Amino acid sequence: MSVRRLPVAVLCALLLTASIPPAAMAQDDPTPVVYATYFRCEPGMSARAGEIISDSWSPIPQSRVDSGALTAWGSLSHHTGGEWDRVTYYVANDRAQLMATLDEMTAEWAGSGSDDIAEFMEACDEHEDYMWNWVAGSDPVTEVAQDRSNAGLSTYWVCDEGRGALIDLLAEEVFAPAWNAQVEAGLINSWSWFAHFLGGEYRRLLVADGVDHNAVLTARDNVIEWVGENASGLAGEFSRVCNGHTDYLWSIEGS
Repeated sequence: MSVRRLPVAVLCALLLTASIPPAAMAQDDPTPVVYATYFRCEPGMSARAGEIISDSWSPIPQSRVDSGALTAWGSLSHHTGGEWDRVTYYVANDRAQLMATLDEMTAEWAGSGSDDIAEFMEACDEHEDYMWNWVAGSDPVTEVAQDRSNAGLSTYWVCDEGRGALIDLLAEEVFAPAWNAQVEAGLINSWSWFAHFLGGEYRRLLVADGVDHNAVLTARDNVIEWVGENASGLAGEFSRVCNGHTDYLWSIEGS
C-alpha cells in the first residue's frame, strides 16, 4: 500500500475528524478480513500440535486457497512473548464467505474420522478467537498475508474503543513511512495494521515479518527511533489512546 505523508498541520486538522462515529464516515470498499485462533497448549505438546496442523489440517485450508474461497492461511508457533503458544489464521475478502468456509472446513475435518482431532484438542485445549479488519500495510490489498517470511513480530494493543479512527489515521499517515523504510532497507518483508472486529480486549494489531527475529527487532528499534525524532507529539497522542500492549515473536511455520 502506498501511503502519502501529510504536513503536520493538515494531519492535526484531520485528527479532529477522527472522533466522528464510524457510521457517519464513508464506507470503504471491502478489504481483507482475518479470522485468527490463538491456542494455549500443554507444556511440551505444542510441537506435536504443529505436526498435526501441518500433516492433517493444512490440506483442508490450502484447498480453499487454491479454489479462491480463502486468499491466505497460515500457522504460527510461539518464540517469545505472552501466553499464547500457537496461532492459525485465515484470510478472505468477504466476511460471510470467510465464516462459511470456516464452518465447511471444520465439518470436513470432523467428518474425516481422524484421531488427530482429539489429539490436537488435548494438546491445545484452550483458545481465543479474534477477527481483524486490515487497515494499512506495505503489501497490496490483494496480497495480504500471502507471502510471509520466517519470523514475525505482532504487537497487540489495548486502546480506547471510541477513538479507533484516530489511531488508524496515525498508523497510516505517521508510522507507515517509518515501517515502509524498513521494508526498503530489507530488514522486514512486510508490515500490516489491523483493527479489531470481534474477540477479546485487544483493539489494534501490528504485524511485521522478516527473515529472522533479530532483523524484525532491529526494524522495530529503527521505527521507535524515527518516531521519537520526527513525530514525538503524535506518538504521545497514540499512547494516550492505546496505553497497553503485548508483544509476541512468532515463528512462521507455513501456509
